[in-house]
Amino acid sequence: MRPLLSTSQSLELDAFTREMFDFPSDNLMEIAAMRLWQVLKCELIRKRLPQTLPTQTSIAAVCGKGDNAGDALAVLRHARLEGFQHLSALVPAGAEALKENAQMNLRRTERCGIEIVRYENTEEPALLELLSRQDIVLDAVLGTGAHGRAKGSAAGAIHLLEALYRGRAKSVGRASCIVAIDIPSGLGDDWQPDYPVVHADATLCIEPLKEALYMPAARPCAGDILPVGGIFPLWTEAATSDVWLLEDGDVRNFLPPVSPWAHKMQRGRVAVLAGSQSGAGAALHCVRGAAAAGAGYIALYCDEALFPSYLAAAGDLAIVRVLSQDSFSPESWDAVVVGPGWGVDGEREAQLDSLLHSDTALVLDADAVRLFARIAGKNPARFFRAPVILTPHPGEFRELVSSLGQGETGAARNASETVRQSLALAEKFGIVLALRASTTHVAFPDGKCAVFDGSASGLGVAGSGDVLSGLAGGLLARWTALSREPGAVGSNGEGTLFHTALARAILGAVLVHGSAGRQLSKTKGWFTPAELAQACVRMTSESEHG
Repeated sequence: MRPLLSTSQSLELDAFTREMFDFPSDNLMEIAAMRLWQVLKCELIRKRLPQTLPTQTSIAAVCGKGDNAGDALAVLRHARLEGFQHLSALVPAGAEALKENAQMNLRRTERCGIEIVRYENTEEPALLELLSRQDIVLDAVLGTGAHGRAKGSAAGAIHLLEALYRGRAKSVGRASCIVAIDIPSGLGDDWQPDYPVVHADATLCIEPLKEALYMPAARPCAGDILPVGGIFPLWTEAATSDVWLLEDGDVRNFLPPVSPWAHKMQRGRVAVLAGSQSGAGAALHCVRGAAAAGAGYIALYCDEALFPSYLAAAGDLAIVRVLSQDSFSPESWDAVVVGPGWGVDGEREAQLDSLLHSDTALVLDADAVRLFARIAGKNPARFFRAPVILTPHPGEFRELVSSLGQGETGAARNASETVRQSLALAEKFGIVLALRASTTHVAFPDGKCAVFDGSASGLGVAGSGDVLSGLAGGLLARWTALSREPGAVGSNGEGTLFHTALARAILGAVLVHGSAGRQLSKTKGWFTPAELAQACVRMTSESEHG
């Protein structure tokens, strides 16, 4: 896991580092520029823009007035010192408008013979023609110190880069690669979707990484996020983070171990309450997810009318039973998954309300999220006893927030609202909430948040979320069963980050689900929920034997 910082925390870290090491004003900028240049050269020029002579790569930097401009200008200087010839810097008119370090690096850039273009004094068609000839265009207009909507020359520069981005569809041959320095210009903690922002193909983000890059509405603006390290080695002494980025390599930390001699009950018992006449398929995807998690005993509880169909379709994966008060008792299960395709009528509301007053851990998805919101709107903050995981998609999340009076979640909300609102709900109800979008934010009642960067378009298919809720339920059942085993290895994570059974289950499910989706996207292209579940099986079983 990597820490994610807000832009304000990043500024605090910069000030701390300057004071700690007694750096001259431009020393930290010079270190950052060298690191940025190395990543740009190794990860983009050599790997993504292979040429016979890398030094023939053309690079232009569109600069603002602040430290990001100084970084980019210093990067161009390092490129020139390594023999790169085709370099340009687009800067505002009047060098005196630049901050001190940016002015200093502009003078150094001019002394290196790099072409300087004053974009405020040049017509846009000429600027676009210049930029369109470049292999790489560096976005260095605004950095982490910017707030609110971009104005003046900065807004004009962002407009120029956006015109380049939109015009690439009409270009012939290879288009310019837009690379943001640290963060796409215009983006920040208070960014709103109607603010002007650069759409980058890649972002060279100085570690610790920025939280704003991973907000669902903002994530497409960053492109490929390439960490640039070695600049702030003592960051933990200056700022602490409650927001963490999950990485594929973390998955083993969240999957429960299992003994080769374990019987089915020791692998966890999970019940699935899902499906209705209007949403029959969702229950099957959910069962497949629970099976992919490695749960040992799975039962699908359904309406009587669906029993024959479900018995034929899922009988090899789960016990199929008709849901009734006599047939189902939550205390008989380690975890219960409720909601996919279930319906939201009054009978379902009463059934969920009863479940919420049991002691069995619940994973609530889809219709159960809507029902939870309805019940919560009628009750005080903590109205239930069961441990709960909610897995809403953005539409269900909006309903949840709206019904509980937590404010608007329309298009014109700050990017930071994703974390703030998720954490507010998690804290209010003492639940774990996993908001599933292009990125997944998992909020915990202790104020911590874990973020998974999805970036797999194949996961955007009906049934994908049902597989995830089944995975979470299956892993939750396994962790719960493991906790009953005396001295079980890996069952006690006290003192570690995200150590509870609920946390490990949902984070393991998110990692397995997202990683499997990425792999399928690369190897297969589009895929079905059943294929996704099978790919998840391979990941969870490899963890057991790898």
